[in-house]
Amino acid sequence: MKLQYITDDSLADLKGNFKQNFLLHYLPKDGEYFQKRIAERNWLQDTSVEIQPFVQDLQVTSTAIDNFKERKEAEKKDDIHNAICIHKAMVRLLPYLAMDEHIWAALTHTVLFDFITRKRADIWAEEKTEKQKKDMYNSFFTFTHNGKRRGTFVNCIASLWWGAQMVYDSRHRENPYWLVPDIALTGYPSTIMLFSSSRIMTNKNISLGLFRVVHALRQQGIKISRQDVVAGIRYLNLLGGMSIIDMKTEKEIEELMQTFYEDWFVEQEKHKFSLT
Repeated sequence: MKLQYITDDSLADLKGNFKQNFLLHYLPKDGEYFQKRIAERNWLQDTSVEIQPFVQDLQVTSTAIDNFKERKEAEKKDDIHNAICIHKAMVRLLPYLAMDEHIWAALTHTVLFDFITRKRADIWAEEKTEKQKKDMYNSFFTFTHNGKRRGTFVNCIASLWWGAQMVYDSRHRENPYWLVPDIALTGYPSTIMLFSSSRIMTNKNISLGLFRVVHALRQQGIKISRQDVVAGIRYLNLLGGMSIIDMKTEKEIEELMQTFYEDWFVEQEKHKFSLT
């Protein structure tokens, strides 16, 4: 089957009428309205990208759990599973196309509408405020007030594909998605947000080099926090401003990050000691 996108007219219509549709169709979870409207106006068009069926394989288990800690763990597992499902189905999607809102808006307003209402059930449970409207808008569109790049990484569907894309390791034939769990360990959405703040992270050598080292450190029993990942990305950004880091190989990035984290954790220990 072909991956589809919505036309300019369709996207303009959906975004232009969002405020009206918020109460009439988004809030009541009326996905059939959007599918019917898009179909009647022939707003869906095929791309040349072949994809595999995947919607039936997506899962949302966390919303049924009351315990906060257990629910957060379930969310991580859901995000890992769903990121792999979506990326595996759309593995032929090129990064420049994955920044196109027409593609994501087509998915969110048709086959993935119901999934979004389940995955982001917290939004529908909110009070009817501007925040709820903003959160819902960000769930169905990618080019928002956050900007095209950040908006794409905020979107609850596009961000799943992009996270898997960043660490997809084609050389690891048994499991090219072996590093996806390392993204989720510091919270999938928050880690993807870190990616959005650094353009160099879209370079596969850089993102793979970083997360290979993060994974290896965790295998050694070292706890890697979000702060540690932030520090690593900041260091890479600093290097990017001083040298042509895009030209470095994945192995060179790994060596740089190994050295960085050795020094980083020494400094962290010194800081802890100075506070006691």
